[in-house]
Amino acid sequence: MSDNSNLKELISSVAARKAEFADLIVALAPDLSSPSILPTEIALELSTALHDLEDRVTGHDPLYKLVNDHSAPALALNESGQVVALNVGATQLFELQSGDGLVALGISPEAFHQFKERLANIQGPTLLKAYRKGVDENALPLILVGMYHQKLKTFVLNALQQHWPESIDLAFANVFGLSASERNILALLSRGCSSEEIAVERGSSVTTVRQQIKSLLQKLGAKSQVQAATMAASAATAMDTVKTRGDRLSPHYDDYPMSIHEMLRDQRRIGWRRFGKPGGKPVLFLHGPSFGAGDFPDERRFAAQFGLDVIAIERAGYGRTEPSDKAEDPLESQCEDIRVVLQSLALTEVTILSHEVALIPALALAKQGAIRVDGIVSISAAPPFRELEQINAMPAHQAIFIQAASHAPWLARLMIRLLILRMRKLGPEHWPKVIFEGVEPDDHIIRRASLKQGVIAAYGFYVNQLGAGYLEDLSIMIRDWSHLLKDLDNPLYLLHGAKNQSTPADHLKIFHDINQAVHIKIYSHEGLTLAVSQPERIYKTLRTIIETRQQGIPDISTAQDCQTRAFDDALNSNSPQQ
Repeated sequence: MSDNSNLKELISSVAARKAEFADLIVALAPDLSSPSILPTEIALELSTALHDLEDRVTGHDPLYKLVNDHSAPALALNESGQVVALNVGATQLFELQSGDGLVALGISPEAFHQFKERLANIQGPTLLKAYRKGVDENALPLILVGMYHQKLKTFVLNALQQHWPESIDLAFANVFGLSASERNILALLSRGCSSEEIAVERGSSVTTVRQQIKSLLQKLGAKSQVQAATMAASAATAMDTVKTRGDRLSPHYDDYPMSIHEMLRDQRRIGWRRFGKPGGKPVLFLHGPSFGAGDFPDERRFAAQFGLDVIAIERAGYGRTEPSDKAEDPLESQCEDIRVVLQSLALTEVTILSHEVALIPALALAKQGAIRVDGIVSISAAPPFRELEQINAMPAHQAIFIQAASHAPWLARLMIRLLILRMRKLGPEHWPKVIFEGVEPDDHIIRRASLKQGVIAAYGFYVNQLGAGYLEDLSIMIRDWSHLLKDLDNPLYLLHGAKNQSTPADHLKIFHDINQAVHIKIYSHEGLTLAVSQPERIYKTLRTIIETRQQGIPDISTAQDCQTRAFDDALNSNSPQQ
C-alpha cells in the first residue's frame, strides 16, 4: 500500500460506514496478489486500528451499556430466556457467557414464565430465584431483581436496599409465598434485628415471632435467620443499583419457549437449542448467516402449532459453538458436530430445515448416511458458484466478501471484523442494515415491528465470536459442492423469493442442471427475508412432508412424487402474506 499513514483513517471510515469495503480493496490492491501472507507493516497497522476501534465500539453497544451501568452482577436476557449480555460480576458469579440459557442460571421455564407474568401485571422490578452452577441442591438461592427494557425487548437482572418498593414486596409473596407478617419480619431481619427486637417493634410475643421466623425460613429454603437476612439484604441492595422502575411487559409477550443446551466434542463447545412441541416430529434446523437459530418468536410458535420438535444446531463460529479445529475440514467438522448432538438425543431420523448456505452441510449430512434424512426444505439457498455472473449479480456489499475469500483469505478476515464493527455501531435494533440497507423488499420487511424481537435476539448470536462463523461459511461456499447434489436420494425442496437480490431466481436453474429431481417453489413478492416473513408456510410445509414420508411408501421415486404433490398442496393452501 502506497500510504500506510492513511490506513487507520480508512479502516475507521469503513467501520463507520462512511467508506465502502470496495475503497479498502482499492487501497490494498497491491497486496492482493498474496493469498496468505500479509506484509508485516500492514498487518501491524490493521491490527492496531481494529483493536482500538473494537474497544471503542464495545463501550457504545446498548446491550453492553445496559449491564455495565451496574456495580453489582448484572445480565440481560431476551424474551426466550437467553443471555444476551452480562457484566464481569455476573460472569464470575454464574460462570456464564453470552448465549447461555435459563439452565445455566438454575431457573426453570415455569419460574421464568411466572416472572414475566408479574412484569406484565404490575410495573416495577420483581424477583427471580437463581442458582449457581454445581452448588448443593440445598444451597441458598441467589436473588435477582429484574425489570423489562421495552426498547431492547430485554430483561435486565441484577443481583444484590434495606427497604423495597411494593413490586418487590409482592414478589416475595408470589415467589416464596410469604404472608404480609412474614415479609415485615424478613425486612426487620435484613436490618439486623433480633427476635426480641422484632417482637417489640411488632407488639407481639417473642414466641409468636419465633414461630413466624420458622415458617418463613421453611418457605425461603433457608437454614438459619442469618441466611434469610442475607437473602433479604441481597434483594434490598440490588434495588440500590436500579436507576429506573423499568417498563411494563405487554400482556401479549412472547411465551414460546426455547431451551438452550451445550455439549463438548473433543474439548470444543457445541451449542444447540430446542423449541416447538417436545416429543413431536423431529426437525433438524441448520441456520444461515442472517436470521439466527429460532430467535424469531413466530418460528417457535408455528413449530409448536404444527407439532414439530426442532433441534437447532449453532453451527461452528456462531452463537456458542467454537470454530472448527484447524486440523479438521470445516464441512466435515460441522457434520460431525451435528451427528454428535443427534446421537446424544438418540435421534436417527430427521427432516432438515436449512437457511441459505446451511444447505451445504445439510446435503453433506444426507450423503454420509449416518443419520436418515427424510427430506430437506431449504430457504433462500444459492447454487454452487459456477459462473462469474452469479457473483456479479449480487449486491456489491455482499459479493465483495465472496471475491475476497476467493482471492485473499486474509482480506476476508479483515472485512468480516469490519463487518462486525459496523453491526456493533448500529446496535441490536439496526444491525441488519449491514446486509439489507438499500436491498428491497428485504430492507422494508426486516424493519417490521413484528420482527423486532427476533432481530434483537439474533444480534449476539452473530457478533459474539467476531464473525468466525461467517468466515467458515465463506470457506465452504467458494468450493465446488456440486457432487453433493448429484444422485441425491433425499427429497430436496427449495423455497425462494423472486425478489431475492443475493441469488436471483433465474440462477436456480443451476440446481436443475445438476439434479432434475430438485423441486423449486418461487414466491413472487419475497426476497432473502423469506425465512422470517413466511414462517407459517415454511413450518406447515415441513409438517406435510413429514406426514407424507411416514405413509411408508417404499419406492424412493414414488415417495418423492407423493411428497412433491403434498409440498405443492401445502404451499398453495393459503396465499403468502405480503
